[in-house]
Formats: sequence, C-alpha cells, structure tokens
Amino acid sequence: MEELTREDLLGFVYSMALEEFKDLIPDNIESVMVIDPWDKTVCFSDSFSSIIGAAAMNAMYLTQYYLYIPEGEREIMANKYEAVISELLTGALDKVTLSHSVIYEDKEKRYVDVNMKIFAVDKKRYVLGFVVDKTLKEAEIGYRQLFDEGINTYAFTFNTETDTCRLSNRFIEDFDLRSPVVENFVSFYPQFLMPEDGDPIREMFNAYLRGDSVEGGRIRLLAPGRGEINLRIEGMSSGPHGDYERSAGSFISGIMTDITDFMREDEKNRNLLESSDAITFYADIDRAVLHFSPQIRMIIPEARLSIEGDFVEEVADMIVPDDKRRFRNMLHRAVNEPGTAFSLEFRLMRPNGKTMWVACRGKSYYEMNSRIPALVGTLFNLSAMNVMKDNIEKNSLSNEVTGLPGRDRLINDTETLLRRKELLSAAIVLFDIHDFHAFNDRYGRDAGNSILLSLSLMLKENMPEGVRLYHIGIDTFALLWPEASQIKVSSYMNDMQDRLVTPLETKEGSFFVSAGMSAAFYPLGSSVDELMTHAEIALHKVKQNKKLKYAIYSPVDMHELKERVDFETQISQSVRNNMENFTLYYQPLVNAKTGMLEGAEALLRYNLPSGETVNPEKVVAALEMTDQMSGVGEWILKEAVSQCSQWIAKGAPEDFYIHINATADDLVTDNYADLVVNVLSAYDLKPSNILIELTETSLMKNMSLCRKNLYDLSSKGIRTALDDFGSGYSSFNYLKELPVDEIKIDKTFVDDMETVDFDRSFISAMTMLAHSIGKKVVVEGVESESQAAAIREMGADIFQGYLFGKPMSVFAFYNKYFSN
Repeated sequence: MEELTREDLLGFVYSMALEEFKDLIPDNIESVMVIDPWDKTVCFSDSFSSIIGAAAMNAMYLTQYYLYIPEGEREIMANKYEAVISELLTGALDKVTLSHSVIYEDKEKRYVDVNMKIFAVDKKRYVLGFVVDKTLKEAEIGYRQLFDEGINTYAFTFNTETDTCRLSNRFIEDFDLRSPVVENFVSFYPQFLMPEDGDPIREMFNAYLRGDSVEGGRIRLLAPGRGEINLRIEGMSSGPHGDYERSAGSFISGIMTDITDFMREDEKNRNLLESSDAITFYADIDRAVLHFSPQIRMIIPEARLSIEGDFVEEVADMIVPDDKRRFRNMLHRAVNEPGTAFSLEFRLMRPNGKTMWVACRGKSYYEMNSRIPALVGTLFNLSAMNVMKDNIEKNSLSNEVTGLPGRDRLINDTETLLRRKELLSAAIVLFDIHDFHAFNDRYGRDAGNSILLSLSLMLKENMPEGVRLYHIGIDTFALLWPEASQIKVSSYMNDMQDRLVTPLETKEGSFFVSAGMSAAFYPLGSSVDELMTHAEIALHKVKQNKKLKYAIYSPVDMHELKERVDFETQISQSVRNNMENFTLYYQPLVNAKTGMLEGAEALLRYNLPSGETVNPEKVVAALEMTDQMSGVGEWILKEAVSQCSQWIAKGAPEDFYIHINATADDLVTDNYADLVVNVLSAYDLKPSNILIELTETSLMKNMSLCRKNLYDLSSKGIRTALDDFGSGYSSFNYLKELPVDEIKIDKTFVDDMETVDFDRSFISAMTMLAHSIGKKVVVEGVESESQAAAIREMGADIFQGYLFGKPMSVFAFYNKYFSN
C-alpha cells in the first residue's frame, strides 16, 4: 500500500462522515491530529500552528512533538502518550483524553485536551485526535464567575472601543443601576465622583494604559443610599473577555475593594493623633519602607518622613550607643515575627549633641486584605512630658505581667556587680520558653500571661540565695548569680528541667511547658555585653539541638557559631542555586501483617561537595534559621510526587504511595491543599498516592490555619499522619481536634520496649486507641525481629525502620524493589 502523506490523511479526516466520532468532538475544537503508531509520526491541521508555530505545517516524529511539552511534565506525558496509543491499538481503551500544557519558544503557556480514538484507512489503523485549547475557556469561566450574582465584589470590564462597561452586581446594588451594562460610560460615571477629587477614574485608566502601576490607588464615589464610598484598586488587566471579545487589548478589567470603614476609622485615629504630640510610624516590611508622621520634625527637625532600605539600622544610628542593642533586637524580632508587640525606651542623639528620652510602642502584623507584613507604632518625647530618667527606669523595671525587673535593670545590676573588686565569679542564666507564641495563638493571651506568671513564681520559689530574677523578653527570664560555680548552676538548671516534667498549674488551667536554659560565666565573659552574648549563644545551641535541656557557654561555642553561620550561608546559596546538593532519600514502609512493601517516606538529605551527607537535623535547623523552609517544602512535595509518578510508570503498584513531610511554613500557607492537588494533577497521581506528615511542632506555629489546611486536604482525599506521636505534650488533643488518618509512634518508645514496660504498654494502648477511632498506626524505628514480632501482635499496620531498610537513594530504592 502506498504511504499516505499528511495532506492525504487530513483530507481523509475532513471528508469522513464524523458521526461515529461525535462523542469525541468538542464544540471548541482547536485542530485535528493524526498519529501513525507504526512510524511514530504525527501530523496536525494547519490551525495547530497557532500553538506550536510553523512546524505544525509538516509531519513530525512524536519525539519532536514532545519537545513542545514543558520540561517538567515532558517525560510523564511522553510515557502517557506511548501507553494510551498502545492501549487504543489493543482495544483496552475505546477512547481517551490527555490533558497537558504546550509552550512554543518564549510564548505564553497553553493548556490543551487531546481527545483520541482509533480510525482506519485502507485497513491501516491510525490514532485520530481532536485538540482543544482550554486556555481561553478558563479565562471565560473566571470572567463569568466574577460577574455572577453571588460574587460580592466590585468588578468591571470597560470596552474602550464601544464605550460600554459591564459592572458586577455590587455596583448595581450600591449605585442603583438598571442594568449591568452601562452605555456611554465615559459621560456616565462622573455624576458619582466627588467634585474636589477631579477625575480619578480617567487618571486610573490613563495610568494603566501608560504601563504605570495602579494597584493600591483609591477612588471616592458618592452612591445613592450609602453616601461616600472609598474603593481601593486591587488590580487591572486588559484583553478579550468572554462574550464581549472584539479585538485584543480593547478591554480594561479591574477589581476594587470597599475600604470605606477603614478610611473612616483611619481618619478618626489621624485626627486624634494630630491633636496630640504623638509621633506615628508605619513600615511596609516587604518593601522595606518606613514612614513617619510630620510630628517627628518636632524633635528632629531634619528628619526624613520616609526611609527606604534597612530602616532599622538607619534609625539605630540616631540612638545612643548604649541603647542600640536593645532597639535592634526588639525591632528585628518584630520585623521577622509579625504579631509581635513591643515597648521600649531609649535615648536619641540630637543635632546639638544632647540626648532625649523617647518611648516607643508598637506592633507588627499582617494587613487584613493584602496579608502584607507591616509595622505600626508611636513615639513619645518623654522629656517633653516631664518624665525624668529615674521614672523611665522605674517603669521599665517592672514587667506588666510578672512585676519582675526587665532587661535594662539586669544590665545595670550586672555592671554594678562586675565593678566589685572582690568578685571572683558570676553567672547569667537564661530561661527561654519553647514556642510560647503557640500558647497565645491556641489558648488566648490570658492563658499566656497566666503561664508567664506561674513560671515566674516557680523560679522565685526555687531561687538560690543571693540570686536575682529578671523578665527580659516576652518569653525569656534571666538570673544574675554572684559567686556562681558551674556545679551549682548545672544542678539548678537540672532541677528546673525536672520540675517542668509535670504540668504547670495556672488560673487558666494546666499546661505542659518546656524551656531551654543556658549559662555564661564571669570572668570568661568580662563585660555585660560579653556575658549576655555568651549566654545567648549557648541558648541558641539548646534551641537547635532538641536533645539538650541546657548548655553552659565555652569558647568552643564561638567556633561552632562561626561554623554554623558559614553552613547557613552555604545552605542559603544551595537553595538559591535551584536546590543544589539537596536530594531525597526514601525509606520503605512495610505492611506489618504481610511484610510487603506499601510505600516509602521521602526524607530530605544534603550532601557537601566532598560527598559527605550532613546530619538532617543540622540541615533543617539551618533552613529554619535562614527562613528557607517554605520554598524547600514545596520542592520536597514536587520531587516526591514526581518520583512516585515515575516509579508507577516503570512498574510500581498503582497504589504505591509516598509519605511527604510538611514543614511548619507549609501548614500556614494559604491554599496549601490546592497546591498539593495541583502538583498531583501535574504528574497524574491520585490523592491516595501520597500522605502528608506533620509534627506537633509544625502545628504550634498557627493552630487555626493548620487545622483549616488539614480539613481542606481531607476534603480533597489527601491523607495525613501525625508524626512522632507520643513525644509531644498535646498529641492526644490533636487526635481529637484534627482529621489525621494515621499516627506514627515515635522511635523512642520502640528502642526500649523490650526492657521498659511503659514503652511496650504505650505502643499497645495507642494502637488500640487509634484503631478504635478509625486511624492506622505506623511504628517507626523497628530494628529487630523480636520488636517486629511483638508489635505485629499488638495489631500495628505499618512498619518503618532499619530492619526493613535504611533511607536510600532513588537508584538504590528502584533497584531493590522495582527493577525485577
């Protein structure tokens, strides 16, 4: 039989009576494709050139066609095409639809559906495909949804050619309009403008057409029945939209937000402040811009009203050297931890060389609509208020919750102590509450204050003779200990840690509280600054190593600090270089009853250029310190899902699944569940092919948002597991509050289960409890046959541990389980 050309094949398709393919042909077909499964070639109708260029005008090999699929999904889609072509030829499938994206050179990515079915020409079978461009369809759907009666927002689409504007239902109701489509719009809208504002809508349109940013602009309008309305512009775009398409670029669309109540409140507050001598400031943390109210020039005539860049350091340069450290520490914390309130006093240097005492009060927060981190506060000239330094010190000494003296008094008292000639030794001991903000977030500020008060009473009651107690930060206490010895200080810190094993009784209830402690000694630290720095370095060491309860500073710690900072710099560089030197290892998850492989846990690993693998806890600590976990968490998700897809494509069971660890940043990300679903869709995996693991620590960052994300994951069929179960204080509460599907019993209970009755009983009881409420049980750290046998009798569902396999590379895991 003579070989058919592209024109022959397409001509035959067009001449066919397509009745038998009507279930395959959509209304918005973009083009036709014909695949020759024997020669591995494909040809398209001419219209496909709008997607992949002139190459569509000629037949090409399938391998060439795959190059138009973005690299991230190319291998997966190539495998899918090969598989479905084979299944269509064998009759395993009658018809099939593949969905993927296509990109040509640097043009916009297009999303297509390809509906395929077998047809024959002269007894030779081909695959006939109808290509649907979904890109415009998605825009049309979004457009219709935006103007749906149920959407309560201010939205518009203005046709610049016909001078008509379509308005959302919110405009119709507030401005008493008769129709959603307004003719002669340019002459219509001025009747609603505030006369003194000119024509801000025309200016807004002109600015947008010039390419200037209009986001955040404000428009005041007069609406019948409501009076003055303030609208903020959230964003604008141009181009064709839905049924109103004329030509590209003839439409301007936008969305606005009603900020009337906010503006009224802001005006009221502004009038109150302008009637006083208070100086207000506001900082946009993302953009690194600080704004002062004009009153700043009452105390610093030459002050700039706006500071761009590192505003903390620029303001610090105006502060007396002795007060800079406190100011920097407090402001940096507020900038890095939105939700932090601060209150401090410091001295400003004036141009004439004199100093001025200033009180600063403020808070960092996320703006309600934009979620942009911001900082707001006030400054007061204490000298002008006739408040003398002695009164300032007196007020700053007493913490409003505990009544204890603060950091300033600690510094002054330490300086006085170190001036004593007969002093032989002294120590500063720090006591820092772990994750204190979580108590405020979960139980409320009253509970947090009660915890602080009860802890201060516990510390006071157990205070060694001659030691003084201070409350130097929101969640940090300090002890100044004259004539201290390492033996006494170590014994004291041990005793305090033992007391924290039992719950702390407060008027708000009982709470398990954990804390880290550190100590630094004089004369190793010969000044107040050195002692405080040494104590904070040692405390940081405790925070990084969760196995440490306390630490005493030694010169080695300074060397370790340098190494840690160098490593954090190296980690940051690796993240910026597309996760260079990072990889995922996989540890098998085995069915406890059958001994068969069910899945694997994806574990993050980092290799030095020398090939050495760095301790994972050190890597995670460095990522957390450099605030890199959010990006890394998304990379882990995509890498693990991609690997699972590849293994299944190469013969792994269809129900094989991977445990993926979610970071604390992941679980407080808006729409995290949607991100997970989108990644699964990109690699054509089912929700059952993954399971998201979370820890108690990650939940404590923001319990309410974490709970929402977990319920969203559950609603989309994505399973979750509570990791390290039993090692935290609130594990049992989480079983009740959260929709987790599995619990992972911590390795610490398995290690000694054959000698410690409690550990063995704990595993048995937790397995029974979990099963009674419909949850599976994974037991970690199984390393011996005797452990496995005992836990199997208890009814556990999944084993994980060295007995069944250590974490291994992708290559090693594939060779062990899937290569045969």
